[in-house]
Amino acid sequence: MSGSLRARLARCRGWGLLAAALLSLGFAAAGSAQARPLDEVREAGSLRVVVYTDFKPFAWETEDGKVVGIDADIARAIAQKLGVKADIIARAAGEEVDDDIRSNIWQGPRTGGVKGDVLMHVPMDRELIARNNLAAISNAYYHEHVILALKTDVLGADASLDAFADGKSNKVACQFATSTHYFLAFTRDGKLRNNVSPFAKFESAAENFLEGGSAGLMGRRAQIEDALHGKDLRLQFSEPEFPETLRSKWNVGMAVSEDSRDLSYAIGGALREMKSSGELERIFEKYGVSYVAPK
Repeated sequence: MSGSLRARLARCRGWGLLAAALLSLGFAAAGSAQARPLDEVREAGSLRVVVYTDFKPFAWETEDGKVVGIDADIARAIAQKLGVKADIIARAAGEEVDDDIRSNIWQGPRTGGVKGDVLMHVPMDRELIARNNLAAISNAYYHEHVILALKTDVLGADASLDAFADGKSNKVACQFATSTHYFLAFTRDGKLRNNVSPFAKFESAAENFLEGGSAGLMGRRAQIEDALHGKDLRLQFSEPEFPETLRSKWNVGMAVSEDSRDLSYAIGGALREMKSSGELERIFEKYGVSYVAPK
């Protein structure tokens, strides 16, 4: 996900009692549509699904404004199984996942706009779930993890992170301000730091890797598979062990409003059907990504 997963999973900053009261009074009306349980979704004939924009391969907008990607396709398939159409809403990620859940599910955007019935791609983190008690977070549908891609024709068949230690010319590319960037900067007592090439967007890091600017590329598996799909490269992959303070593996699920749990149950049923039939796996394969079931 763009932005640091570690930061996005951190606790929300304290607001103070007065600020919280003002927010609950002043911004509650920002979301013009209330949370909708299953019967209201079916009566309306549409399921409002919020996905993260600029978030390949899971969701992004084409030049003609259509939202595409793995999450968008899953949302459309779920809506079809519920007997409604999918109203896909692409929004940028907030500073923290808590912000996204609040503005997209139970409170509404501060600048106005509808709330979603469902928010896709929510990390299934116990602390996140516990402190967001106005939302129901469940329906894990994918397991994400961080991997390292290495060019064997440059580094050799037995290469590891040591190939990027001080004194060597090899570079490893990653996205700036992510848990991956933090790991590379501080692992091995900081001995890799001078050979880490961080980029504002993962796509830029991947481009640098493909064009020969770096011999290593580290990030979420789905990102790397999407970026390298169809490319003729000699590569090997590994999963460096992260310290306990950083997250390198996590399940991805969805959030609905706490009072829309029947909608969540119906979505869970649709997901089980999609997994059983192979439809879920085929959606991932469409975008060159290996489907990994939630752990």
